[in-house]
Amino acid sequence: MDILIVEDDPMVGQINQKFARRLPFVRECDIADNPETAKEDLLSKHYDLILLDVYFPTGRGPDLLQWIRNEQIGVHVIFITADNSQETVERAAHLGALDYLVKPFTFERFSAALEEAEVKISSIKGSSSFNQETLDRVFKKEKIPEESQSFELDKGMSMITYKMVQSELSRMTGEFTAEDMGDKLGMARVTIRRYLDFMEKQGLLTVNLQYGKVGRPQHHYKVKQR
Repeated sequence: MDILIVEDDPMVGQINQKFARRLPFVRECDIADNPETAKEDLLSKHYDLILLDVYFPTGRGPDLLQWIRNEQIGVHVIFITADNSQETVERAAHLGALDYLVKPFTFERFSAALEEAEVKISSIKGSSSFNQETLDRVFKKEKIPEESQSFELDKGMSMITYKMVQSELSRMTGEFTAEDMGDKLGMARVTIRRYLDFMEKQGLLTVNLQYGKVGRPQHHYKVKQR
């Protein structure tokens, strides 16, 4: 996933960039310090996601998002701002923002927002047509009951993604790889691999390392029989 951070405070921009680069599914992460520079970047390069502040000396974040919609640029947006006013939140929702983070926030909240964005982006890109299950994934229709979480995930992991992977396990027969499951879910292999390794530690899966002639061993997972 390629990200553009639109933030006029250099320190905040660099912190958000550092956070983003810690996530395994983030490829590139650029910074624009004002909306006009962001427009130039968006017209010259493809981005999957924008992390957008609200207030700038030369404009406002929601106005940039409105421009993006008018120009029909296919990029998703998460607002990261200190502005928690009803007017701004409502406009962000109307313009289709994926999420809204109020400063200050934790790395866990930040990584969960970006991971859910990655799930949606990968689900859309990974399917040429959609059934109801894949549509529900894109439009976040899967509800996770609070009582179902009786354990803590590793930092940066999302219970929504965990439940998606867990649900897909019931359909897997024999051994499979993270790439196999990623193809079925429309998600990045590196993201799936984190959850499968976590489930292996929980005792839900077994893993078999298969060594080829070159490169690293390939992890083959199997649902553990109870």
